[in-house]
Amino acid sequence: MDSIQKIIDGFIDFEGQRITEMLTTNILILTGAISWIVGFILQDVTYTLYIGLAGSLLAVLAVIPPWPVYNRHPLRWLPAGAGTATDDSVEGDGGVKVKKEE
Repeated sequence: MDSIQKIIDGFIDFEGQRITEMLTTNILILTGAISWIVGFILQDVTYTLYIGLAGSLLAVLAVIPPWPVYNRHPLRWLPAGAGTATDDSVEGDGGVKVKKEE
């Protein structure tokens, strides 16, 4: 049951998001160029539309399901409360600890 829940939830990591964005962009650009060239050569806009729609469908099938390849680098979160400060200093920008103003 847990494996089915993982598939339904669809978690992907940040690297997987980068891959899906690059894949979607490349598929749409490539099929857009191919559809335009085929439509121009054949002088028929229906071929252009069908090839463009097929490329969009291919991009949807490649990106929307949470394929396991998109979750190869999951984040390791700290346990709750592991990073709490014991004194009254707060970590500011760049990891430098500064005193809290009261």
